[in-house]
Amino acid sequence: MIKRLIKGSTIGVVCPSFEGSNCIESRKRSEEYLKELGFNIKYGKFVDEKWGYLAGTDEMRASDIMWAFQDKEVDGIICLKGGYGAARTLDLLDFNLIKKNPKLFMGFSDITALLNPFYEKAKLPCIHGQMFVWLGSEKCDEKSKKDFEDLLFKDQKGRILKNPNNDHIIINGGISEGILVGGNVCLLNNLQGTKYDTDFTNKIVFLEEVDEEPYRVDRELAQLNLAHKFAKARGIVFGYFTGGKPPERREKCQTIMDVIKDSVKKLNIPIIANYASGHDFPFLNLPIGLKVRLNANEGSIEILEELYRKE
Repeated sequence: MIKRLIKGSTIGVVCPSFEGSNCIESRKRSEEYLKELGFNIKYGKFVDEKWGYLAGTDEMRASDIMWAFQDKEVDGIICLKGGYGAARTLDLLDFNLIKKNPKLFMGFSDITALLNPFYEKAKLPCIHGQMFVWLGSEKCDEKSKKDFEDLLFKDQKGRILKNPNNDHIIINGGISEGILVGGNVCLLNNLQGTKYDTDFTNKIVFLEEVDEEPYRVDRELAQLNLAHKFAKARGIVFGYFTGGKPPERREKCQTIMDVIKDSVKKLNIPIIANYASGHDFPFLNLPIGLKVRLNANEGSIEILEELYRKE
């Protein structure tokens, strides 16, 4: 369990992936929004660094992550943005120290490379949640903001997370329970064969992707199948698979939904698709490392464990 954020709490902002020089305006809007909620903002030392396409060297980015967990003034941590690079920091992180200083940690996309190892190696439940600049996006709607505020200010046990627009797709009906893991498909695959590989055994697995056309999504899902990952899961939730429009010569081939259905059609477990989390809005924040109940018939995820400790 972790400490709940309250008005007056300080949010630490780190940037483990791409550099953020192209998101100045959304960053300003995020600051305004979070300050309106009553929070203070404290940036990592290297947030504004630039080392090629990365926000500083691996050592700089890892240093900021460790700073955020160790700094007693920082009550929770939100990643500035995604892109690529978070996995390069993993061997530079002290998981024992993270375990001793549990805090809210959230992000998505490339931050998948941190969320699951933090849960598995530091016993820290994390949030597959909006990045700092996403909170300041002009597309961030009121439904997304409400879920973000419910994440921060409400008890989590018993919360039921369901698409605000009720537009989920049922692939296999049924109800199943398990620890929630997952995130970006590409990042999960990239960590296969390493000590940071995510175990799908008896888990509810969430997957999302962006800007990958159908055959590339097919390749990612095929790899998970060949590694017998899906066969070990208790349920699967496919989030947004945005972008990835194929070129004209492949427009009449399989769609991403065709690929998804084909990849899991032999599994006798609850499965839904188009769940509202990933690279689009509305955005639901999901607790990686907590036990949940997937009700595929209703398209909902119920949180069965409390995230926050009683103070």
